[in-house]
Amino acid sequence: MKKFFIPILLSLFLCSCATYYNPVTKKKERTLYSEKDEIDLGKAIDRKIRREFEIIPTPPEIQKIGERVAKSSDRPNLKYTFRIIKGKEINAFSIPGGFVYLYTGLLKITESEDEIACIIGHEIAHICARDSIHRLQKILLYSIPSSILFGSGRYKAIQKSVDMIFTLSMLKHSRSEELRADRLGVIYAFKAGYNPEGMLKFFRKLKKIKGKENIKLFVFLKDHPDIDERIKNIEETIKNLRKE
Repeated sequence: MKKFFIPILLSLFLCSCATYYNPVTKKKERTLYSEKDEIDLGKAIDRKIRREFEIIPTPPEIQKIGERVAKSSDRPNLKYTFRIIKGKEINAFSIPGGFVYLYTGLLKITESEDEIACIIGHEIAHICARDSIHRLQKILLYSIPSSILFGSGRYKAIQKSVDMIFTLSMLKHSRSEELRADRLGVIYAFKAGYNPEGMLKFFRKLKKIKGKENIKLFVFLKDHPDIDERIKNIEETIKNLRKE
């Protein structure tokens, strides 16, 4: 009986959810998290990240680049925070609510503001599309019935969301999410006045050093999608921008 009851309960629950217009997909979506919820969740996760990692002051030039790119994004009114994590990894990630994190290992190999702008644009694109929120909802929807039936409480649900997003931020996005973020990252940087070739230069550089030992290519060189596919996607995006 429970097997048939849960889908019905989930359907009823989704009907009561808020509606959110996604500026990236241009569609209205039913969501468990309003924009305020998303921001509050992001702040809670950011506190956890600041406890887990060594955060160093954000250089003014990085802050300036981030703000310029954010203003050219699909969610320009969201307040963005740019943090630097001390670590050798060539890595960057973002979480809901406008928080972007760059590793010093990544910044060390960048050679221009254009590269940094495109990388930040990529992370902002994940925020604009609410990619982490979508993944979180898919997981939580299957645990909501037990929470409702057995009264685990809102605080535990919020804490569970924080822990899940923290974990999800360390994992790879789907192939389609990464390709879209690459494309939008280039577009946002271009609209902000940066050279979109920066993204292409960065990826080609990563491809060259991919085989080196003791270098952790954590986010930008995942097997899914393949780096050559991502480079081709970026090249096509730049080509289309040049036509406009």
